Amino acid sequence: MTVRIVTDSTCDLPAALVEAHGITVVPLTVFFGDDALLDGVEISAAEFYERLRASSTLPRTSQPSVELFRETYKRVSADGDEIVSIHLSSKLSGTLNAASVAREEVAPEIHVDLIDSYQVSLGLGLIVREAARAAQAGASLAEVAATARRAMDRVSVHVSVDTLEYLQKGGRIGRARSFLGSVLSIKPILKVENGEVAPLERVRTRSKANERMFEIASSMARAKEMFIAHSANEVEARAMIERLRPRLPHTDLILAEIGPVVGVYAGPGALGIAALERE
Repeated sequence: MTVRIVTDSTCDLPAALVEAHGITVVPLTVFFGDDALLDGVEISAAEFYERLRASSTLPRTSQPSVELFRETYKRVSADGDEIVSIHLSSKLSGTLNAASVAREEVAPEIHVDLIDSYQVSLGLGLIVREAARAAQAGASLAEVAATARRAMDRVSVHVSVDTLEYLQKGGRIGRARSFLGSVLSIKPILKVENGEVAPLERVRTRSKANERMFEIASSMARAKEMFIAHSANEVEARAMIERLRPRLPHTDLILAEIGPVVGVYAGPGALGIAALERE
């Protein structure tokens, strides 16, 4: 009996890694007015940021339906496989709740171990990837779930954003609200802490924000792997990776793009670091 990994599209894992690890991704939805688009299925990151810049109103997002989760669990377990389903922080979305209702509806025929990652974007992606590696190595359901939960304690996420406008309007600003009311020119550096967005530092310019992000990443010598993620900001993300290579020679540095749903709140021009420490 195989253990299968299910997650949601806010994991922002590159498609090649999703395919290589046999991960099933349930998409959230982005709305531009009445136009509903499945994240990563009906709209790509590049298309999203182009449309975001042209839109006069902020798009909104919606969690997957219970029905979509139920259908996914049934399809994935068609051969009797068990499932570990890992999702973005319950403090940021109702996605986990929808998955929980679906799990109850398919039980006891299908065994689903549901995990709140208390992370989002590539922080979630790192946890999902660790679990998928364990599943591919033949680990049991309990072992895969334990692997994911251990990874949760070793993941850190930092992001610099051009503006807090998107987080504020989207209602996901969390404790970073303390940065509101500062001078308009600041570039906030945020972190994910206890499942929500928290303030870390304020710097005055984009170049200083990038330099501070480089310092943060450089200090993570114990990182096994690290995603450098961007929102319509690939040049700066690639430059960051090249600068980090000599500083972190034993860390797998991976370029990634912040997807449409997370991009609604991060906005264009964000630069993120998601790192997983070695055990």
